[in-house]
Amino acid sequence: MKTIYHLLLSILLLGITGFTVCDKMQAQNPVTYGYDASGNRMSRVIVFTSKAQAPLPKAEATAEEEPAEEKVYTEMLKNFSVRIYPNPTKGDLTVEIQQLPDGQTANLKLYNMSGKLIHHKNNFHGGIEKFNISKHPAGIYVLKIVAGDSSTEWKIVKK
Repeated sequence: MKTIYHLLLSILLLGITGFTVCDKMQAQNPVTYGYDASGNRMSRVIVFTSKAQAPLPKAEATAEEEPAEEKVYTEMLKNFSVRIYPNPTKGDLTVEIQQLPDGQTANLKLYNMSGKLIHHKNNFHGGIEKFNISKHPAGIYVLKIVAGDSSTEWKIVKK
């Protein structure tokens, strides 16, 4: 009985030590996930960054801040490219599809997190499509793009 007690105590102490070590650990690379309109996880992407890419702290704070740089996200689907910008957005969102094969169209659908369709563009032949979501509340939206047998989903953040 005494041996079992010591064994259980040792396991408990090792377990507490293990939790302490795990709490101090951090992931090397952040992971992002893609979700469908129902909230099901559809993709997992590991984002590789290097320390050289990390922004350096400013030496002095200025009264007039520089405007934030517009972020552009690009993905290749088969033989065409999709660009989404700016994300996060304050209301205007631009979707750009280039090199869409002749005769092929794309369907663009923007959903809120409840799965409600709030904006769509069917039979899009490529080029630029602008979505204005300024009348919708701040939060996360899902943009689904389907072109032929290719599809992609994007998480859109509205400030």
